[in-house]
Amino acid sequence: MSDRHAAVALPHGARALVTGGTGFIGSHLVRQLVADGTDVDVLTSATSSVYPVRLVDLRDQITVHEASLVDRGAVETLVEEARPSHVFHLGAYTHVGKSWQRIDECIQVNLQGTVNLLQALERSGYTRFVNMGTSEIYGDIPSPFREESQVRPVSPYAASKYAAECFCRVFHEGRGWPIVMLRPFNAYGPAQTADRVIPEIIVRALRGERIRMTQGRQTREFNYVEDIVEGLIRAAAIPGIEGELFNVGCGEDIAIREVATLVLELLGNPVEAEFGALPERPTEIWTMRSDSSRARESLGWKPQHSLAEGLEKTIAWYRREIENSSSQFIIS
Repeated sequence: MSDRHAAVALPHGARALVTGGTGFIGSHLVRQLVADGTDVDVLTSATSSVYPVRLVDLRDQITVHEASLVDRGAVETLVEEARPSHVFHLGAYTHVGKSWQRIDECIQVNLQGTVNLLQALERSGYTRFVNMGTSEIYGDIPSPFREESQVRPVSPYAASKYAAECFCRVFHEGRGWPIVMLRPFNAYGPAQTADRVIPEIIVRALRGERIRMTQGRQTREFNYVEDIVEGLIRAAAIPGIEGELFNVGCGEDIAIREVATLVLELLGNPVEAEFGALPERPTEIWTMRSDSSRARESLGWKPQHSLAEGLEKTIAWYRREIENSSSQFIIS
């Protein structure tokens, strides 16, 4: 984590609750909070496919709760037990493409789960609730995406996340609840499952397997996970920003095919990517690029890793992981 991050942490005595804390970004957030000396409670669903792998070495330093956000009673019990001062809400159904087959789950977990958590916190006296949205909320509008833009979600996942964000705004404006909303752009880094584009390319290349892709002309931002975590913590710690919405992204998009080419170059080009071997998604967003001026000005946030630097760290982690035959982060 960058030196800048050390200057911004939750206040002494804070108690953090991280929903989705065993997920990719959530686990990195938990690690940083623990490193900062914060007491951390983690909510994980019973269906988390890689728990406790991501946080197994921290199990004696955190309190883990296993429950579903959809279960209102379980969420109320969680809040009573955790007594959080700061809540990082990352728990969600997150797969864009598969969300078309899991629409009910998107609505139940992403929307109803968020409302359940907010209502459970109503009388808890919490200090700050940070809602983790997504850049997918913007949909197919022109880039760069700005917080005040009229959004146009194009997947069930994006629609459900936008609906949850709308409820956060309603609760802040209607009840004065201390809520801050983030829309992070694509993250990558160690301990991401191999069904996401960067780890899939890395792992298949390291194993000498075919890499079948679309033409890869759509552009995305790629932000190293530690930079996203810094944005989350700043959103929880900076005073006077309740009710605000922030993009967290580097503001530099790159075509997927160029990312694949760069990854393979860093690996020494062990295989070639087969561009055009897969069909395009029917509701593809062709360009995604953030305007993160608001986060840079109000949060003092900016990314600390270039794409090449972050990829080198990520590749090094997967090189080590691929030697573990029982790894849950490697393609079967």
